[in-house]
Amino acid sequence: MKTFTGTYIASIIGLTMLASGAASAGPVIDGARDSQEETAIRALLTELVSWIDAEETYRTTNRPIAKIKFVDAGDTVTAEGHEFVVADRTRGLYDEKKATIYLSRPWSVDDPFDRSVLLHELAHHLQVDARHWYCPQAMEWDAYRLQETWLGEHGIASGFYWPAILLESSCSKRDHHPD
Repeated sequence: MKTFTGTYIASIIGLTMLASGAASAGPVIDGARDSQEETAIRALLTELVSWIDAEETYRTTNRPIAKIKFVDAGDTVTAEGHEFVVADRTRGLYDEKKATIYLSRPWSVDDPFDRSVLLHELAHHLQVDARHWYCPQAMEWDAYRLQETWLGEHGIASGFYWPAILLESSCSKRDHHPD
């Protein structure tokens, strides 16, 4: 049973940012094309946090909204202590240690699938303190499920290949090779 509404959660996020001195600027958005895109992303973040709260039990009261950083294919990103080269097919990445969501350009606040990528990565940000996860990849199943639900509500088929997502979200050892 939920005890908080999305509006309440969004208010708590605002108060958390106020207490940290970041209320006027909100979350850091690095690489927005212009102030109009930055404003639209801030509004979208509030909307997505409220939507996630209505769908899940992730509580955001002790976690300010993540930093958003735009990257391009070919860029190298250090996340979770590893270097990643952003591939053409990479749409988003979340780094828990830096509390940063990386979104790959081209990305548009007007594109519903791009918005769903932000929702997916924002879900990871909110999952961190929500409950115990046996391994980091275990969070993927829930994030993809939320993303698919959101897309469905907007009349878009996700096209996700669930067997691959199941494997990706498994905590089992990788690279099983017979000796």
